[in-house]
Amino acid sequence: MAKKVIEILEEGSGKIFSKITPNEFREHMREKVKNAWRDKRTDIQTAIGQFLHDGDYLTMGGVSFIRLSMAAVHEIIRQKKRNLNLAAGTRTYDFNLLLDAGCVKNIDCGYITGMEIFGIPYVTRKHAEEMITNGEMGISEYDNASMAFRHKAAAMGIPFLPVRNMMGADGFKHSAAKKIRCPFTGEELILVPAIYADVCIIHVHRCDIYGNSQIEGALNEDLGKSKSAKRLIITTEKIIDTEKIRLSPDRTLIPCFYVDAVVEVPHGAHPTNMPGMYYVDIDHMKGYIASARDPAGKDLEVYYQKYIYGTENFSEYLKRIGGKKKLKYLEDLEHLRVRE
Repeated sequence: MAKKVIEILEEGSGKIFSKITPNEFREHMREKVKNAWRDKRTDIQTAIGQFLHDGDYLTMGGVSFIRLSMAAVHEIIRQKKRNLNLAAGTRTYDFNLLLDAGCVKNIDCGYITGMEIFGIPYVTRKHAEEMITNGEMGISEYDNASMAFRHKAAAMGIPFLPVRNMMGADGFKHSAAKKIRCPFTGEELILVPAIYADVCIIHVHRCDIYGNSQIEGALNEDLGKSKSAKRLIITTEKIIDTEKIRLSPDRTLIPCFYVDAVVEVPHGAHPTNMPGMYYVDIDHMKGYIASARDPAGKDLEVYYQKYIYGTENFSEYLKRIGGKKKLKYLEDLEHLRVRE
């Protein structure tokens, strides 16, 4: 009987930046789960220093202005991590900060640099264009759904997934995907490569000391991301007792055996929104955008110095943005007790 070979019809020109293979990942996880039920509490400085290394592939939870782990982003910048490969499905403020700080080398891109309703950060956008044009930053393009499917493939322990959503779009030409003829139906399909990350960072509403994590609101790609990274750092608004976690097991979306570090950082998503807890800090976002529109870049340097480089930790940053009074106001906004 003749062997049936999958026919590759077309290939994108992009590169694959995630080099971890499914078998390598399985072997890593086989050892990792042996230490699932240990106390994983640490501080953000230690977590970033221990688990994120120069040249790693990094993926982060949240989306747009919702539930971004900004405490971790600040610390990555302070520790001057370099040459990171970044999964950028829909990344806004967090990606912009990492890019401006010189942390990013390659990106798998769905949506970057834009700040949606707040407008375009001019300096950051020009920075990205120059890096890509000069070959200083590699880019492979995907749509947002394809990025989610890539994380899903890794979570399933396979090297790729067949999809339809990139067919007929120019983005395919700049991706690392392949168009094939299905060996079962003869129809055309797109194969998107899995993303196995070195590190994933996700900010959650609550978890226990082992990392059993609960998230409220939209999950975006976070379930797939949490299951497809060698090392998972959980930043959380609050650490609670395991017995309380067990009272609602259906809400525990990330189990402890995926988690390597647990960091309690109240308001750790500021200035982005933490659903049900505090609203996006619109004034802060507007101030950032205004500073990023100075063509000389001086205003943006002042912004970074004030809020990141000039602060020792995230607690000091929170004091600089207005402290308890501002945080209370954002909580009231989220619960509709006041109006913007």
